[in-house]
Order: sequence, then C-alpha cells, then structure tokens
Amino acid sequence: MKPINPILIFLSHVALLFFLIPFLPFFLPFWFFTDPRWKKSGTKNLFTFGLSMFFILWLIIIPYSFVYGTTVYTVASALGYIPQTIQVSGTGSMYPTFPKGHGSNQKQLAREVVSVPPMYPYPGGIMFKSRRIFGKTLSRGDIVVAQNDTIERIGEKLYGEKSGIVKRIIAIPGDTIELRDGIVSINSIPQKEPYTAKPRSTFGGAFLPDCKKITVPPEKYFLMGDNRKASSDSRHEIGFVNERDITYVIPFAKQKGLYDKNWRNTEHDFAQTSKLSIDPAKVLEWINQYRKQAGVTALTNEPKLNESAKKRGEVILRTDDFSFNATRSGYTIQKSFSDVGYSNITWGEWVHQGYYDTDELIESMFEFSQTKKFALDGDFDDFGIAQVDGTINNCPTRVIVEHYAGYIPPNYSQKDIDGWKKVLDNLTQISPGWNALKNSGGFYDRNRDDVDRINDIISQRISHIQTIIARMEKNQWLTPQEQSYISQDQTLFSQQEELAKKLNAQ
Repeated sequence: MKPINPILIFLSHVALLFFLIPFLPFFLPFWFFTDPRWKKSGTKNLFTFGLSMFFILWLIIIPYSFVYGTTVYTVASALGYIPQTIQVSGTGSMYPTFPKGHGSNQKQLAREVVSVPPMYPYPGGIMFKSRRIFGKTLSRGDIVVAQNDTIERIGEKLYGEKSGIVKRIIAIPGDTIELRDGIVSINSIPQKEPYTAKPRSTFGGAFLPDCKKITVPPEKYFLMGDNRKASSDSRHEIGFVNERDITYVIPFAKQKGLYDKNWRNTEHDFAQTSKLSIDPAKVLEWINQYRKQAGVTALTNEPKLNESAKKRGEVILRTDDFSFNATRSGYTIQKSFSDVGYSNITWGEWVHQGYYDTDELIESMFEFSQTKKFALDGDFDDFGIAQVDGTINNCPTRVIVEHYAGYIPPNYSQKDIDGWKKVLDNLTQISPGWNALKNSGGFYDRNRDDVDRINDIISQRISHIQTIIARMEKNQWLTPQEQSYISQDQTLFSQQEELAKKLNAQ
C-alpha cells in the first residue's frame, strides 16, 4: 500500500473540524453527561466541572446563537420571507384599507405618511438555472408596490416628486376584466369587493373605458386602488403593470384580521338600490363652506341652471360627447342656457361620470387642484347641478353636470371713455354746420343726396356713441348690438370723411 499523503490527512481533519464546529454546542452537554470519569468523581468535583461547563457553554452558545440567528435571518431575507416596512402616503387612493391624510393639497398628502405596513419583497427566492426557487406567486387581492418610468412621471406631475404606487391586484395574467355599471367583472363573473370605499364605484378611464373587455397579457397585472374614484391606476395612464416592476407584496390571506377591519359588507352590492346618489342642496352647502374658507362669495342656486345642466347631461349621454365645446353634438352650454331662458357674462361646466354620493363628489372636486380652482372661482355667482342616468354605446352610466355662471364688471379704462367723449364732442361741434347746408339753396339742390347722407351719418354716430358712453360710465357690459356700433363706427367715419372731402371741393 502507498502511504497516505500527510497533507491530505491534514486537510481532511480541517474539513471535519469545520463540519463539526456548528454542532459543537450540542455535543458538549452529551459528552459531559456520558463521560465515565465524572460518574466516578465526587460531588464536589462534579459540581466544579458542571459550573465550569455551564460558563463554557454560554460563552459558546451566545456567539453560536448570534451566528445561527444572523444566518437564518440573512437567508430568510434573501428569500423574501422577512417583511420590510413600507411607507404609505395619505393621498387616500387605498382608503379604507389605509387611512386618508389631512393635507390641504395633493403634494402635502403625498408627503404625509399614514401607514407603515410590513410588506414582503417580491419575487423573493433564488434563481437556479433560469428558474426561481422558493419565490412568491402573485394573486388577485394582493396589495403590491409598483414602480416604473410611467408611474414616476405621473407621480412627479401630481405630487411634485417621483415615487412608486401602492395598489391592489385586480386581474392576473390571462384574466379578462370588464367595468360595467360601477361593477368589476373578472372572466364574466361580477366581483364583490369588500375593500373598496363604496359599492358600484369603479368606472373606466383612458386605458380601459366602461363596458370594454380586455385580457391581461402574460407577466402583466391590472392594478387599482381601493378608493376607486380617487385613484390613478391601470384604468388610466398606467395601464398594465409588468411583473418586474412589482417590488413588494402583502398577500391577500395576510390582510385578513389586520387590514379588513374597515372593509364593507358587500351583501347588497349588485342591487340597484346600491347605486349612490347626490343631494344637490348638500353639494352646494359644501361648496359654499369651502368658498367661505377661501374668502370667496357664496354661490346661489339658480333653478334655470339646474335645467340647463340636465339638458346638457341628456345630450352628453345621447351623443357620447363630453367636450366643453360640444364638438360632436353642437349643443353647447350657451345653447342650453338659451333654451332655459338664462344668460350671464361668464360661465363654466364640470362633468363627472359615475355614481357618487355627496361626500364622494365633494372629495373628488376638492382633491384635485383643477376642479378645486374651478369650484372656488370668484367670478361665479350662480350654480346648478343635475344627475342624469342613461347609456353610452349600450353601456349604463350616469353623468353629474355642474353649471356655474356669474357677472364680472367690465371695468373700462378712463382713457377709453375719454376717447369716446372726445369723438362725441367733435361730432357735436360739426353737426350744426353740416345741417345748415340744407338751407343753402342751390348748393343743397345740387348735392342733396350727399348732404342728407353726411348729416345722417353724423346723427347716427352721435346716437351710437352716446349709448356706448352711457353704458361705459355705468360700468356695464355692452350689448351685442352696442358692440356692433363700435365695429360700424369706423366704416361710418370713413364714409363721412369721403363725403366731407367731396362737398368741400364744391
């Protein structure tokens, strides 16, 4: 036999040592209690050895426990089984699962932290030969964090900074989703969603309109916030979210008993009585409260504007034309005013689609800067509102139309008023001279038509300008007819000058 290489013997002993070291704390007690020498020793020696062994064990167990614990924690974290706290902002898009903030605008709400739920890193596990082992699987109802370029761009636009979103998975790859009459259907099955803020509150957007079916592609997910009317999500600009853009998850099973305390009873969600409705008087009351806080005069309900809003709502549903300028229907807000016998200097319209109660409508109006600015516009004095049910392309829906109108004084400049007065004074001075030509005998007989015409022009201009000056001095808007006087005056002035030149040459 060949002698064994001593280097190999040394390496084998080192390998054995490293293999046995992790199990050393478990062997020491066993060795102590089974060693025959301590069975023959006296009680004093046994006690001394035992005490020594106790301290030795603790000196070993403490670092071993730390190493074992750290190793287990590191491995568990690497596999995604250790949750991490994630900050949820107060924008309210995940209400009632997470609270709303108390900020006065979107930027303040975005910076307000209302919850720090523990969320699990996704996908977790480890990659082995192009396959993920011990990873997680996403399911409907899971709450996830997602972030990509589109989401960051929207966040920067709305909140002034790039950020991810916290939303709920509604549809997974292969699912067909449809939004109809405020209800979500997955694979043609209407869904009861207890986590949503209100029943029948899910309506379409630019990416997924109402009553249109769409199938989720592989490795993509359809996300929505629980507070459907206050959530920018897959229905809108975000669209489908790639699986690789999802970074954290709270599985639906782990939400029960912890986040479901504020969820709704969905027993009557599919009943027609579950459709929400506004109280017009309460809406106006809330708007006026906000206007008071902003130092703006209160609006007054104008019944004619309720009628004009209803007429506009009926045409919007019939023509599927939500544009302010009524590009398809041609039935503008001005025409609806005319039909109900109302007129004013300035006006505005805001249209909401979907089933709202009063609180939701007010929240929607004052959550976003554009609608808030509109409702607090100090130029408006009168207000009307109507909710109209109907269909668009055989898809049941509702529109809530708000009409605003008001009177704004023109505040003419003194320079403009003085300019018109100067023209009037000049006409008043020359009028008697031109009028005297009617008594000039032969000259008048030869130029009768021209003399009569120039006197008629001067008289007409004097009358028009007197009307314009009177209206301006009262700080009132010119009527359409009076506005036409201004455009006509330049033409009349040119005719007057030509006639004067002709007559003076005689």
